[in-house]
Amino acid sequence: MANEEKLRKKAEVALEKAEILMDNDNHKKSAEHFKKAAELFLELKEWKIAEKCFFYSAKNYHTLGGARDFHRASLLEYEAGKCCIFTNDFEKARDYFDIASKSILKSDAKNPDEMATTDICFAFLCYFVQGKYEEGIVYIKRFKDQIDPDMYSSHSLMVLVRDLTKAIINEREKYIDSIVDNFGIHKYGAAETLLIKEALIVGLASLMVKFELGMDKTEYERDDSIEVKSILDCTRLGEFKNYSILPRVFKSLVIEKMEIEIGDNISTKEKIALPEKIQVKDFGKKVLPFKFRTNFPGEGFIGPITLTLVIDGKYRFKLQSEKQELLITSPNAVLGIDLLPLKTPVINQSFPLQVNVSNNSEGPAMEINVEFEFPEDLRLMRGTLQKNIYSLDPNEDMKWQIIVKAFDGGEIPIKATVSFKDGDGNAKGPFTADLPLNINL
Repeated sequence: MANEEKLRKKAEVALEKAEILMDNDNHKKSAEHFKKAAELFLELKEWKIAEKCFFYSAKNYHTLGGARDFHRASLLEYEAGKCCIFTNDFEKARDYFDIASKSILKSDAKNPDEMATTDICFAFLCYFVQGKYEEGIVYIKRFKDQIDPDMYSSHSLMVLVRDLTKAIINEREKYIDSIVDNFGIHKYGAAETLLIKEALIVGLASLMVKFELGMDKTEYERDDSIEVKSILDCTRLGEFKNYSILPRVFKSLVIEKMEIEIGDNISTKEKIALPEKIQVKDFGKKVLPFKFRTNFPGEGFIGPITLTLVIDGKYRFKLQSEKQELLITSPNAVLGIDLLPLKTPVINQSFPLQVNVSNNSEGPAMEINVEFEFPEDLRLMRGTLQKNIYSLDPNEDMKWQIIVKAFDGGEIPIKATVSFKDGDGNAKGPFTADLPLNINL
């Protein structure tokens, strides 16, 4: 305890001197004292203040601006990034590794390409553990033309990055298993080892957890409600205890963010509220309900749905469901035809006959054509045997009258033929029916 107090006192004295020297523009001496303070705070495992001291030491060297100064600044920025790993501040660690890579490429170091490759690989792993894998790929590719091609392709960390990338792209755990099996071949510091393990955990978790829409039906009518019971399967997370270098017993999983892609003719009506917390006892298969509504006919789709998951507050990764193609149609139109005598039909006498065409469905009917065919003993006296109707909306009808005369008694069949187009413009019919008309003697 006494030794710890002595270390802290020395660190505080060095920090105070460093600040005074920086205020007096003595950047070289200030950088040295900030570095000394950082190393002492590092020994005390006071990561945050050590990180700040490394940062200001590097800042002083940047102000000096010589090739050797950039070399020193890069080493200090790298150390600051390591401090951030210990506090799980991977975003800040990523920024430090990125700056370190740029500093070393400006320096007089004997092996700038090797050092820069180390920096950018650790920056990529910081992207990866934040669930920003795609951004990490874009980032690391920017350096391809700045670093020696052999170093870029053969560096041990670059090989690790490629294997991790292959595992995610190809959804193959064997690439991560290979990294785990060969983990002891290369020696890394405590912070670097921690970051690599965190990335392997994120990679494995993203492959072990599965997310599926689980939709079987692919055709719906307009204004239908679509209930989707997607499945988040976390069952395999229990397997982590079997990995010798990555033993973990997770406590929680949170769905932090959700992105839903749907067609223009589909709208989202209900989805889970975020953040959605899943307790460790519930690790298994979790139903995530969604409700959508179809708006107008045509081809549509639901998905992919992308979830951002966080395990134990720090292991962050994304899962993406499949995309389900759908066909949205208009409801089938059903037309009815009725004939109603408005006066008692008597043989050899003219009488009015009302024709009623009705749309008894939830879908519109358009370009309707109605034709009647009379037998020999029934004659049209006034009106027409053929009628065109522009359209009938659902539950709408149209009536008109014709005058007919019968020359025989009993039941006389009238043949009706109907054709039309549904709401999607599909031709329906022609449909035929015999409509009976009873004539009194």
